[in-house]
Formats: sequence, structure tokens, C-alpha cells
Amino acid sequence: MNLVARIYNKLPVRQLFFFGLSGVAGYIVDASITVALKPHLGVYLARIPAFMAAATATWLINRNITFGKETSKHTSILKEYAHYLSLMLFGMAVNYGAYALSITLMPDIPHAVLICVAIGSLAGMVVNFFTSKKFIFNK
Repeated sequence: MNLVARIYNKLPVRQLFFFGLSGVAGYIVDASITVALKPHLGVYLARIPAFMAAATATWLINRNITFGKETSKHTSILKEYAHYLSLMLFGMAVNYGAYALSITLMPDIPHAVLICVAIGSLAGMVVNFFTSKKFIFNK
């Protein structure tokens, strides 16, 4: 069995699907806030509050739908949220790095910011799925 097949067989497909859907919702929040704040903060700083809002939205979806059947290690919802956000900071670093690199290299085209937010979001999503699954929502 090849490596891809082994990885696929170990992944919870339902959770991956809903994590992807929460990522789409997070992207919509992230991109909307980035575009709204870009004129005031610039393309780089606008991503910070946008990411925090998107991380909050994805936490709510992941907590209630994606990993809803899994139990959290945390005794309070506030501790779980704080732990989730702290783990998402690593994903944010990957997300922001991919975004900053792509915004720097992207030609000046319409909607370049939206494309770059998507690139960053996809890069960070991979990291965030595994950290959520391993450290927050596990049995």
C-alpha cells in the first residue's frame, strides 16, 4: 500500500470534510475582514484581526460539528477556546507566511488579496486540522 493510501485510510474522512467546510466559512470571514480593513491597515496588518475572527468562527464550527462527537480535554469552554487559539497561532504563522509571500509575488491584478488569503488559508488549514485533532478534540 502506498503512502497516500495509508494516510487516507487513517484520516477520519467525515471530520476532514467538515473541517474543510469550516475552513470555507473561515475563509469568508477572513477575506471579508481583510478586504474591509485593507484601506485602513494595509494588506499585511489587516490579516491579523481577520485571522482572529476567522479562527473564532472555525472553532465554533469545529467544536460543534467537525469534532462534535469527540470529547475535549478541557473543563471549561473558555480554556478550550484559549487552547484552540494558542494552537492556531502555529497555523496562523504558516497561513501568514504563505499569504505574505504570495502577496509579495502576486502581480497587481484584481482580487489579488482574495487569492492570497486563499493560499494562506489552505496552507494553514493543513496544520490546523492535525493540531485540532491531536491536541484539542481527541478521545
